[in-house]
Amino acid sequence: MMRYLFPWCFLSSPSRRRPLPSALLVLSLVLALVAMPPMAVSQPAEPRPTLNTEPAAAVTLPDLRQLPAGPRRKDAFLQVLVPIVEAENSRLAARREWLMALAERDTPWTRAERERVTALCKEYALDCEPGKINALLLKRVAPVPLEMVAVQAVEESGWGTSRLARQNNNLFGMRTSGGRYQSFDSLQDAVRAYLKNLNTHRAYAELRARRAQLSAQGEVPPEALIAMLNDYATRADYQHVLLSLLRNNAERIRRYAGDTPA
Repeated sequence: MMRYLFPWCFLSSPSRRRPLPSALLVLSLVLALVAMPPMAVSQPAEPRPTLNTEPAAAVTLPDLRQLPAGPRRKDAFLQVLVPIVEAENSRLAARREWLMALAERDTPWTRAERERVTALCKEYALDCEPGKINALLLKRVAPVPLEMVAVQAVEESGWGTSRLARQNNNLFGMRTSGGRYQSFDSLQDAVRAYLKNLNTHRAYAELRARRAQLSAQGEVPPEALIAMLNDYATRADYQHVLLSLLRNNAERIRRYAGDTPA
């Protein structure tokens, strides 16, 4: 810091000290302000980036006809399909775990819990007794083996190349109650509708019972549930076709899988 010296004429000895004139006081203040280091001027804080709360874009299939039939087309199809199936299975598994924890709890349910159970019963087409977890609800709210979902999508959509898959996002040949083919806004919607169909339609009650039995034993092999798809298609060899696809592609399907239980 620079040192500022006052002219000698402005100074006096201690024995003759007198009050400084007002002009001198002003000059002293000015010199002191000049000698001070500049103060940092605060800048307005930059606004924090806002998180994108918009939902992710719905997934649709590329035109897989552009790829030659074989490994490249298979991989491209499974790369899109498998993560969607795993996400939907995770959603079902989380719901199931919540219901089972609620069923085993001794304390009364909250109002929000009662409302959620009621909503799930309605969604899965069941009349549930208030305050209780219906055993049929637990049979319906459960994942489906990834490999089984994948081979059905492969068979019904021709590895994603059928017109129904390309134009309607319908990977499973699903029809309305009037017999018309359904159309979906996204592949996620198609997979969710397919899983709900297996989990609620009366035609698959035996499949759900078999799944519950196997799940209690610790594992649900896809072959065991494929054997229960008697009413899914009119083809007599439908299950044999699915089992053949499973044998030839199970390893490829699992290559794109994570750790989601099914």
